[in-house]
Amino acid sequence: MSGLEFDFSVLERRIGYAFRDGELLRTALRHKSALEGKDGSCNDKLEWLGDAVVGFFVADYLFHHYKRPRSWLSLTKSKWVSEECLAYLARKVELAEFIELGKGEEKSGGREKDSILASSLEALAGAVFVDSSSYEETRRVLKKIFCEIGNIESLDLSVNYKGLLQRWCLQYYNCLPHYEIVNQEESPEFYRVEVKIEDESIAEGEGKNKKRAEQEAARKALEILSSDNQPFGEG
Repeated sequence: MSGLEFDFSVLERRIGYAFRDGELLRTALRHKSALEGKDGSCNDKLEWLGDAVVGFFVADYLFHHYKRPRSWLSLTKSKWVSEECLAYLARKVELAEFIELGKGEEKSGGREKDSILASSLEALAGAVFVDSSSYEETRRVLKKIFCEIGNIESLDLSVNYKGLLQRWCLQYYNCLPHYEIVNQEESPEFYRVEVKIEDESIAEGEGKNKKRAEQEAARKALEILSSDNQPFGEG
């Protein structure tokens, strides 16, 4: 599918922003697979910029709208900028129909992959920032996407809590969390898992399989860590 076939005005109306540079918008939504060895620009650099733009927007929004401790703000920011969340928002603005993909990626269902949707939304944010030369304008667009279209504050995301806890531990303790099966005797289909940080038990989770139990343990650990004014181990 060629980028010439896209009616980007539909997308611009959805997000409430009209691009001055139409080619910049095309580039933002051109996946690297669309080049397929040909010369041209894809959205890699705009995705890199957009990652920082989205991260700053979320931090700015949370700082001004929530009187919560730093640990809670950090955890919530991690959720809102996660691949799951950004892919959800991309679906809400129906971004998939405007992404330019290569034939192979198109055939493999790339238009519905969370990774491609999330990176395309970041590239779109980066493009708005470059095109408008204004953080205020970019903030307005992102607020519309996150809060009005996505209603992110009331969303119960299917979050990869193990991934969030791993990033949390690397940031604050420079180590990885450790999971141990505590009790598997009650049923062959029941698992209880304990998660530890620096050899200290933080939380336990239960589930019908090890993966679910670990996710639940990570979720509870993050709740405990984010309920304090300081990250675990400080003070």
